[in-house]
Amino acid sequence: MSSATLTGPVGVIGWELDDDAWREQRKHGLGGSDISAVLGFSGYTSPWAVWAEKTGVRSWQDDISSAAADLGVELEPWLLGKAARLLGVDVTQPEFRTYAHPVHRWRTCSPDGISPLGLIELKTAGLASGFGSPPGWADGGTPLGYEFQCRWSLHVMDAARIDLIGLVAGMGVVHRTFHRDLAIEADLVDQVSEWHRRHIVGGVEPPLGAVDNDDMLRRYPVTTGATVDLSGTHAAELHQAYLSARARESRAKADKEAAGAALKNLIGVAEAAEVEDKTIAKWSAKKGSVDWPALVAELVEKHSLPAPNPESYRKPSSRTLYVKEV
Repeated sequence: MSSATLTGPVGVIGWELDDDAWREQRKHGLGGSDISAVLGFSGYTSPWAVWAEKTGVRSWQDDISSAAADLGVELEPWLLGKAARLLGVDVTQPEFRTYAHPVHRWRTCSPDGISPLGLIELKTAGLASGFGSPPGWADGGTPLGYEFQCRWSLHVMDAARIDLIGLVAGMGVVHRTFHRDLAIEADLVDQVSEWHRRHIVGGVEPPLGAVDNDDMLRRYPVTTGATVDLSGTHAAELHQAYLSARARESRAKADKEAAGAALKNLIGVAEAAEVEDKTIAKWSAKKGSVDWPALVAELVEKHSLPAPNPESYRKPSSRTLYVKEV
């Protein structure tokens, strides 16, 4: 694949670095993939995780690569070729792997490709989940986090157009085009710049989000059994917030179960329910689960085999949070 040169932005990371070195270097700026997380629109990472990586609280090496992420990387060359065929133009690899804004060097991006039309962004979505088409793509739409990433790249690269080529579960190859909109861009840049000023420059730790629970378990996988005094911290507020959310969750679960019982009563001996020719619910038959302990006990009794040691099948220890009413 040939390379092309872009003017305006500053090339800061070349292709000579391997993936590990590239990830280490890119922590010095906020790239396109960080933007949706910073603004709270990512379902996979959080503002806290971005802050922790950029400030050295945690390393990118703490991340566990997912099957979906690995598949996306493997499909990039194929998608790049698909982009060239869809657009009818040559698509080339940028001269540098990562670029920075010429004035604000902390604003970075890593375009997947460039063409005579503008930038190229490649995405895969929902391929490894098995739960149907991911939200945000229907009716010509684009998930907001991906749009933010595209508009951030337009800003850093001073480009007029970016074509997003995606392989989306249940939809196949999709093509979205974003043209530079300076009003939208100004609002986006203002919000991200304020976040950068407060949390990266100012060092203020962002609040943790729901997706950070797994990160906490990786940081603190074991317990010493000690008791920590959290007086003087905001632990009391967090305790009340947890209890309040749990109460709402319990009420919501009860409401859900009550609605489910009423639906079952309406369905009766049928299997599916329709409203105005649209299926709204199914109450299908389900096989009972196998009682494996009883099955093993019977095998042992009939064949006089030594019973297996359950400890040999125990999964690694983990930790569960239990919050008490006070």
